[in-house]
Amino acid sequence: MDNERGSGIAGLLYVLLAFILFFTGYELWLRQQRSDAPPLAVSSSTSAAPISPPKSSSATPEIIPLVAGVGPQPGVFQPNKPEAISHPTAPEQGSDESIVRLAEPGELPASIYAGNFQSILLLAQQGNLSEAQTKLAAFPKEAFADPQSRKTAARLWIYIGAKLWDAQGPATALPLMKKAIAVDPDNPPAYQLLIRGYAKLNSPELTRDLLEKGIAMSPNDPWLHLYLADLLFDKDDLSGAALHLDHATNRAAQTPAFQSSLKIMTDKVKRAEKAEQKFVSRDSSHFKVKFDGNDDYEVWNRVLEILEDAYREIGQKFSYFPSKPIMVVLHSRQAFRSATGSPAWADGLFDGVLGRIQIPTQGALTDQQWLTRVLRHEYVHALLHDRMGGRLGAVPTWLNEGLAMQLAGDPWPDLDEIVRGRGRTVTLIPLSNLEGGWGNLPTILAQLAYLEGNSATLYLIDRFGMEKMRELVGQLSKGQSMDTAVADRLFIPYAEFERRWIDHLNEKLKAGRT
Repeated sequence: MDNERGSGIAGLLYVLLAFILFFTGYELWLRQQRSDAPPLAVSSSTSAAPISPPKSSSATPEIIPLVAGVGPQPGVFQPNKPEAISHPTAPEQGSDESIVRLAEPGELPASIYAGNFQSILLLAQQGNLSEAQTKLAAFPKEAFADPQSRKTAARLWIYIGAKLWDAQGPATALPLMKKAIAVDPDNPPAYQLLIRGYAKLNSPELTRDLLEKGIAMSPNDPWLHLYLADLLFDKDDLSGAALHLDHATNRAAQTPAFQSSLKIMTDKVKRAEKAEQKFVSRDSSHFKVKFDGNDDYEVWNRVLEILEDAYREIGQKFSYFPSKPIMVVLHSRQAFRSATGSPAWADGLFDGVLGRIQIPTQGALTDQQWLTRVLRHEYVHALLHDRMGGRLGAVPTWLNEGLAMQLAGDPWPDLDEIVRGRGRTVTLIPLSNLEGGWGNLPTILAQLAYLEGNSATLYLIDRFGMEKMRELVGQLSKGQSMDTAVADRLFIPYAEFERRWIDHLNEKLKAGRT
């Protein structure tokens, strides 16, 4: 009996220590979340570097769920753990220093499941995450009649999920955040990590309702306001986006990642408000078209028809459809140049920063072939932008433009035909030099760049097949470089692919002379 009583007292002391350390660590973790939240998954154009999450030694903060009956474990990371805990003494009068005291009887609810929680925590700490999940999922329903057990189980789900995130990325962790919320619906960290994961994955499950619920629980988290501003911008609610940008600014985290994302999002909203303030819109199943209400409605009807056809035909070719409606803005010829800053040789533009297709409509109905070609071409750029999760710069520009020409059925001449027509040696621009933006290229070099992109992409599809092309784009969407993606999917070095393409062009030229 004495040993059992001694064990019970020791268990109570562990619970007390866990109770104190948990809530101290919990507040520190929330502060870390606010300072280390990932950047907003905002759009980027080929001329602007995409925003990527800040690099750190771990993809997520380490969360140590201190559970009933479990004290701090040797060798386990605890955020900002104090070097020593002194004997409890009363703080000086007027000080806001925290104190440590013993719990009064009845203050800490005991749980008969403390030992089970302890074994699950140890499994997770040892890396046995699958077994830890299985054991936690097998808890009987009556275990969660106790509020403390619910909170402990939720913290364990978050802890296991954070470890999975660190090892395998957010996609594997998000189901566990949902389990944490199901057990303990009033759990701010679970909502913050769930929202953070959806934002990182550019998931359609990042809804307005979810963001508003997260903001209600963590109103001072600036990232949540920034995420909501971005979502409202995509839905063309510019006033709502501006409101949450104000909230984000007032709660701004003083980190380079947040300040950069805040600036980009603010610039997006201001640009759209300035260029589109008098526009009206019309919706179809997969597009929203904005235009000056004084212009001819026949143009916008025709635009929607062309785009819906492109949605079906190109989606089937590429086996991918956008995850959300695409915005299309129609300008007069003069307004198009001033609103987009596009080069003089551009017929249309997919604006990766604003996430909009933008085209001039002057003469659109008198040259419907031109209108169809431009809309389908820019739609492919929008499709790739969505496939990349807003990281359009992840696709080399030569491939981006080449796919736009090939998938849209854009009738560009073959490069070897142009070379044959000149009757002399033509020096090509290396593909590696055509991976960035082309906006500053002079007209003659821009034309050569398009011809090269079209030719190299056609060779890639003809030689390796569309399925390999889709796999290549899939690797780029995961953040691989073109060098690595080509080696992974085509099993040859990037430079070897370029050499074979040029050899193929020369063989066609030789065949044409015989």
